[in-house]
Amino acid sequence: MYKFLFILLLSFSITQEPCEGTCLSEEETQGLFNNIKELQFDLDKSLEINENLEIQIQEYDEYIDDCDENAKLYEEQIKIKEDMIKTIKPKWYHNRYLWFFGGVFFTSSTVYLAGQLD
Repeated sequence: MYKFLFILLLSFSITQEPCEGTCLSEEETQGLFNNIKELQFDLDKSLEINENLEIQIQEYDEYIDDCDENAKLYEEQIKIKEDMIKTIKPKWYHNRYLWFFGGVFFTSSTVYLAGQLD
């Protein structure tokens, strides 16, 4: 688009040797040409930056989705580990002190009762 405008501008400046209104000098034409080049460069840069930002937005969206999925997996792991702890945790009747003192009590009571038989 800008190249077309530049060519159109140059064709008017070349064909308008005998000026019938507003004429542009060589310096003004060169200044307009430089301004058009700068604007074209700025437009290209802004389009490139826009594409880069869109790519970054897509990557961040994917990263957020991955984080959400990982959070769900971690929650499932926590539930599984809680179930494992409930399964592996010893019950009240697996207490060794309970069995020891129970054995001492039953043995002493048996010996006491055996001594009462006379």
